[in-house]
Amino acid sequence: MPISKGRTLLLKLGSGGSAVTVAAMRTTRFTVNGETVEITNKDSAGMRTLLDGAGTAKLSVNAAGLLSGSTQATDFITRTLNRTLDAYRLEFDNGDVIEGSFQCVSFEAAGDYNGEQTYSLQLESSGSLTVSAA
Repeated sequence: MPISKGRTLLLKLGSGGSAVTVAAMRTTRFTVNGETVEITNKDSAGMRTLLDGAGTAKLSVNAAGLLSGSTQATDFITRTLNRTLDAYRLEFDNGDVIEGSFQCVSFEAAGDYNGEQTYSLQLESSGSLTVSAA
């Protein structure tokens, strides 16, 4: 199996074929976390016991890139302040897709006096996600 290129992991706003790639991204990272429900008791022989299928799972997305002359910064600031849920897609170079509803919980912009303006954002999933293999 060939190694995947980092630039082919795309974050898109929207769903399906109408989704638009978030502009000027340099890095995209995601983490899947699951919360456990512990049911250890005296019958567990001193070993931790977890309840199968219980707890919550979430997907967090972090992305960073360059601010362009578009309205992207204002758009993400508004989404963060309004705490809206929007459809996003993560697309992999082999055609796999993770898609669902996310809230932008953080947006940060920065600029050095002799460098480019950059941004970073964090998305948190809400509800169920669709994972589609190519």
